[in-house]
Amino acid sequence: MIASSGRPLCLIGNVVDSQGHESLQTILVQGGRITAIQPGKVPFSLPDLIVLELADHEVLFPGLINLHVHSEYNIFPLWQSPAVWSNRFQWRNNEQYLRDIKSFKEYVEANWVTDYLDFTRPFIQTLKEKKSTILTPVMLASAISEVQKMHGVITELQAVAGGTTLAQQTIKLETNASLPNFIIRNTGAAAELGLPITKKVFSVVDFVRPGPNFDPPGSPIRAQENTSAWPMMRHTSFNDFLTSVQQGNNRYYASIAHIAEGRAGYLQPGKPDGFSRREFSAFRQALASLSNKDALKTAHLTLTHACGLDYSDPSTIAFLRDNYISIVWSPVSNLILYRDTIPVKTLLDQGINVCLGSDWAPSGSKHVWDELKFARHFCDAVGLAVTDTQLLAMVTQNPALALGSIPAGRIQTGYNADFFILQKQTPQQPALSALLTQDDRSVRCTIVNGRVLYGDQDLFTNTLSVDYQRIPTEEGNAAAQKVVSINSSLNFDLSRSLKQVDALMYRYASAYLHSPNLHRTRLLSADDYLYQTRINMVKMHLAELIQNLKR
Repeated sequence: MIASSGRPLCLIGNVVDSQGHESLQTILVQGGRITAIQPGKVPFSLPDLIVLELADHEVLFPGLINLHVHSEYNIFPLWQSPAVWSNRFQWRNNEQYLRDIKSFKEYVEANWVTDYLDFTRPFIQTLKEKKSTILTPVMLASAISEVQKMHGVITELQAVAGGTTLAQQTIKLETNASLPNFIIRNTGAAAELGLPITKKVFSVVDFVRPGPNFDPPGSPIRAQENTSAWPMMRHTSFNDFLTSVQQGNNRYYASIAHIAEGRAGYLQPGKPDGFSRREFSAFRQALASLSNKDALKTAHLTLTHACGLDYSDPSTIAFLRDNYISIVWSPVSNLILYRDTIPVKTLLDQGINVCLGSDWAPSGSKHVWDELKFARHFCDAVGLAVTDTQLLAMVTQNPALALGSIPAGRIQTGYNADFFILQKQTPQQPALSALLTQDDRSVRCTIVNGRVLYGDQDLFTNTLSVDYQRIPTEEGNAAAQKVVSINSSLNFDLSRSLKQVDALMYRYASAYLHSPNLHRTRLLSADDYLYQTRINMVKMHLAELIQNLKR
């Protein structure tokens, strides 16, 4: 991560605690950590100190944590799913998905270098001048890393615009490989989580898959078929995890894995996905066979989606609770793809640690803050007595706990200096009310590792006096008021990078999808009409499901 400030920072204003309460505090940040917190307005005197005093209608929240995001897809437009599926393996094999999303991403990644050398040529030329040599494979690899950087910064910026300061590892989740994160923290870098560099967080898509020699049908007309008899095979990632647990978690300090992502049988009673149920059963059986059974309790395991578990079975709940297993809930993606999701109130009542994740742009939320607001709508619509503070915890302290109680998710001495300042409608508006009703145009600024990274232009001009880049006007009215300050060592030009992305996306959309009007998702949800329309449609689908439950 290249986001830090060499200067100490002093924040003065109303700070939000884990219960949503506000109190006037003065916070001192040095070296990317919170080094002191004093009640009231306390003057600190340090050389080169930056003082940022909040207005009466502004509040300071801890930076949000997103434990489930495929951010490399977050530049891509919405996917119009042709069916409501039973589980994730079906739509992954759907021809329309492969053409509209997966091949789209592969095209952009492959052609950033070959089709748009104008972007890489200046960097290559700089290397040649420094080394006075002809272009070598090493130099070309460096140029390719520049275009990967372009992809990474853009996707991270979308998260930062929504107050996110820590996300699941940024790129290449399917292969458990990660490009360096650039402007925010991610789970692929242990030191940035406050962990020793020897501690690894294992992020993986699948522990098991259908097979062998079996491809799940991707046809929409087969989306509701009974999947119970599908063959199942263990992925190598599961063997790696089992070995780590058996050896006292020496390989992985924490693990985040997709499991049982399919129809839950909660909003569609009596219709759980058969393969998902078997997937979790096989998972439990494999863990039960280990001789070092207590090691799972310290594995810091998080299950993503986990819709297909039989939560009506007390042994399922006991297994999760007794082994301190966390669950990541992604209601938007669950409802779009499966018209179902987990019984979140049951999990909370039984002491299960629940986190929120935005998933990805094709079927999820813009960022985890939007997922939080949808979760509030979901609980209200279904009639679940889930409090605002419980929801706040799902994007702050709960994911920090899931990762092994890392120093994040709270504003506390010794913790990472990650925050975002939210502008309320009035000074009297409760902080949580503002969080659950405002949109991302209300982010005054986002601070990562003690660096004021993103926010309103006037803040950077009048208070910080640091270099910044404006968000291009093409991104919309709200984004036009925002700027980003990226460490100069990254040599990153936001406007040029966005143009490169858009040019490649236009070429693919025109030539392969025959949809020249298809555009990249915008950086801010407040500017993204298509995204807002999609979220409203999900709310309509939810209302229909609830109505069916009442019949």
